[in-house]
This record gives sequence, structure tokens and C-alpha cells, in this order.
Amino acid sequence: MSDKVKQFAPARLTADVSRLPETERRALDRLIEASRLLDPIFDRQACATNPEIRERLLADQSPEGRDRLAYFDIMRGPWDRQDHHRPFAVDRPRPPGAGFYPEDLSAAELHAWIQRHPGDKAAFESLFTRIRRDGGGLVAVPYSEAYAAWLVPAAALLREAAALTENESLRRFLRSRADAFRSDDYHASDKDWMDLDSQVEVTIGPYETYEDELLGLKASFESFVTVSDPEASRRLSRYKELLPEMERNLPIPDEVKTERGGESPIRVVDLVFSAGDARKSVQTIAFNLPNDERVRAEKGAKKVLLRNVIETKFERIMRPIAERILDPAQLDHLSSEAFFNETLFHELSHSLGPAFTTLGGERVEVRLALGASYSALEEAKADAMGAYNVLFMIQRGHFPADFREKLLVSYFAGLFRSTRFGVAEAHGKGAALQINRFLEERAARFDPGARRFTVDTAELEAAIARLVRDLCLVQHRGDSQAAAELLSRYGDLSEPMRQALGGLEGIPIDIRPIYPLAGE
Repeated sequence: MSDKVKQFAPARLTADVSRLPETERRALDRLIEASRLLDPIFDRQACATNPEIRERLLADQSPEGRDRLAYFDIMRGPWDRQDHHRPFAVDRPRPPGAGFYPEDLSAAELHAWIQRHPGDKAAFESLFTRIRRDGGGLVAVPYSEAYAAWLVPAAALLREAAALTENESLRRFLRSRADAFRSDDYHASDKDWMDLDSQVEVTIGPYETYEDELLGLKASFESFVTVSDPEASRRLSRYKELLPEMERNLPIPDEVKTERGGESPIRVVDLVFSAGDARKSVQTIAFNLPNDERVRAEKGAKKVLLRNVIETKFERIMRPIAERILDPAQLDHLSSEAFFNETLFHELSHSLGPAFTTLGGERVEVRLALGASYSALEEAKADAMGAYNVLFMIQRGHFPADFREKLLVSYFAGLFRSTRFGVAEAHGKGAALQINRFLEERAARFDPGARRFTVDTAELEAAIARLVRDLCLVQHRGDSQAAAELLSRYGDLSEPMRQALGGLEGIPIDIRPIYPLAGE
């Protein structure tokens, strides 16, 4: 347990708030308070009995017991997210539906219920309901009811922050998001969040569906409280204007391409507090929200880059990994700028490619069509498409020609950082899929003696385009079987990967954030 805890290196994350007006500082404090209330919600979403398990672990004051509690807090539950959800604090496997469904509920039983009770379909497939047994049947409980003990006071704190801030866009979002906590209708507040332009920015609510491995339907609560850098954001804004051109340039048939809303703002921010799903094991370096395809069709999606997290991870994790797994002759191409831009274009690429598909004559979101395979496939798509689009920007002259090798080498090395999150996790499985495809296509070669990889940049560039094409076509067809087969074939640790990863002792898997502005 002690060794497992040490895999997550403590890291102080903060921002310069000296230029914030007093009103915004006070609003920031309220947002941190509101965010703390999402932690008990997420704990129950990750595992319905997490509070009881933690109380039991607290009672063991031995060194081993304290380490087990620390690891439980990092993992946000009794299963090891880095090791195929292996139990370390309970004696039962993780239920695929986490805390969103009864532990014994199967996908087949849920589908059968909906088929027999079509009037329940919308509520049961909603992002914002928990499914519970009621007598001999099933019921969908709205989040506003299930988590009222925390959402009601969180909404009140958002309203307090709204009353303090002098920024109208922040005030509007906080009030509409407080309303959504009571109504479970997040559509209007998602649009208000898209329009948010403030020195203090917050992303707070139920968003990602990674925890739900039963059907990939249920959203987890999370929060990112940040301080923005308007000038850095402005410099990157030119790329959002190029999204339609990036879509047209994708290596897929025209009928597969999608036109979404064109606003798609980009924000460069420093993270000062995170909670809920945003503070489990592996810490996010950027995100692309909202996930509501109605909002994306109308307004696009906002890309948020957590600059202080990106910089910390590059120096403490990414660079040391590359120095051990890459051919030393290629290390000169390792680049923090390439890592930052691959991160940016990964997020941009979530807004490109297929969004909807047709199943049984009905137009449905790709997310719903692919079910549990969606998250890993989408992360792989965004990685590969991100690299593909940076290469396109190099062709267009937005980056110098010598940025090509930096991008390709840094992109490939960065995939190993993600596989260390564990291939039970969407980003790790998606990264493994890419590495194994590239090894199969000889875009990279492994030297078992040196335990190092050499990237063939010309082959890798061609292989990236092929992978983008294949992943987009699976999404376009809504082919859940093909998605599952791809992940089964490529989404695990191959022998070259195991050998290379075995030489990374002492390098943290990820950081364990400490937030001084939140009193930590």
C-alpha cells in the first residue's frame, strides 16, 4: 500500500490572485465551498457504500491501515483504478454500474425493463438519474432528489457567489446552474457556461460518464475552480475559427463529416481547486465541455486547458518517461510546447467527427450507440485526431516545419504516460489502442535489449491518418461490436509496452494535488 500511495506525487497547484478584485476573491471562496459539497455526491456515485467503507478504514490506525485509507482516498473507492479495478479494501469486484444502479443489475435486465415500460425510457437513459429497485421493479430517481442533501446547499453557495461577483457572465451562469441543481435541466446553464468570460471561472455539475461502465449513461458530479489568463486564451482563439476547416480536412468521406456550432471558445486557466470526478486518481489536464450534443450543435464546445497542471505533469512525469523509453537520438525532439498543443488539439478534436448515428431508423448520439466502449474509443479518436490536426496546422503554416518531429515524438511518448493510468480507464485503454496499432503498422519499433522505442515519423504520420479514419467510421456506423472488437484487440498492454513500462520505477504515475488557496 505504501508503494501504491507513493505513485502519486504531492503537487502544489495555485494561481496569482493578487490582481483579482476583493469581490472576485470572495466569490472564489464561495465557489470552493460549493465544490466541496460535490465530493460526498461523487463518493456515492463511484460506490454506493463508500462512506461506510471509509469509516471502517478509519478505524485501522496501523501503518498499513493508514496507507490503505490514503489509497482509498486517491482512488475514491475500494478498487484500484490503476489495476483493472482490483479490490484492495473490500472482497468483491467493482460493479460495472458503479453507484448509479443496483449492484446486481445487468444491462440486459435494464433494456428489458425499458422495452416493457417504454414510458420509462427517457428517465432511465437520462444522464441525471440513479436507477433503484423498488419492490419488484425499477425506478429512476432524479439527481436533484437523490443528492438533495448536498445540492441544495451547493446551489445556495453558487447564488452567494453570484451576488458577490461583478462579472455579469459569471453571475448569469452561477444562477442558472443553481437552478439546474434543483431541476435537473442543465441545458440553459450549459449555454450560459459557454458564454462565461471571467477572471474567475468554474466548471461545476454532472458531466462525464466514465464511471458508468454498464451503459455509459450516467454523469458524475465534478468541479474545476480556476483563474483565467485572458491574454493566453486570446492567442489561442484563432484555432477555433479553423475548426470547420479541420473538419473538412479529416480523412473520412464527406457524409461522415459534421457541422457543429462555431463558437467553441478556448480558455487557458490555472487550477486552484477541484472536486468530485475531477479529483480521482489521475488528474485531468484539459477538458472539452459540455457533452450535450444539443449545445454543441448550437454553440460548439469550450476547451479549457489547465496550464499549471500541464506544466507540472510535463516536468515531473512526461519528460522522465520519455527519457527512459525513447531512443536517445530522438530525445531532442521532446517538447513541452508540443505536449501543450497536442493537449489543446485533443480537446478541439472532441468537437470534430461523427456526433450522431442512425440505429433502427432513429437518430441517436454516438455515445448512446457505442455504450460502454464509447469513452475509450472517443479518447483514442481525440488523441490521434489531435496529432492529425496539429500536422495540418503545420502544413498551413501556423507552426514551423521543424515542429513536425517534435509533435510526432512527443505525441507517441505521451501515450505511455496515459497507459500508466491503467487500461481499465478510458484514457489508458485508448492510449494502448493507439500504441499497439502503431507497433503493428511499424510506425514505431521496439528494441527489447534497450527497452526503448524508435519512432518512424513518416510511417507514424500515415498511421495516424488511417487510425483517425477507422475510428470515425466505427462511430459513424454506431457499430458497438466493431468498437468492442477494436478495444479487445488493441486496448491492452502488449509485451513491448510491458517491458518499457517496467523500466519506469520511481516516476510518479500522476500527481496528488494540494490547493493552497483552498487552505490545503
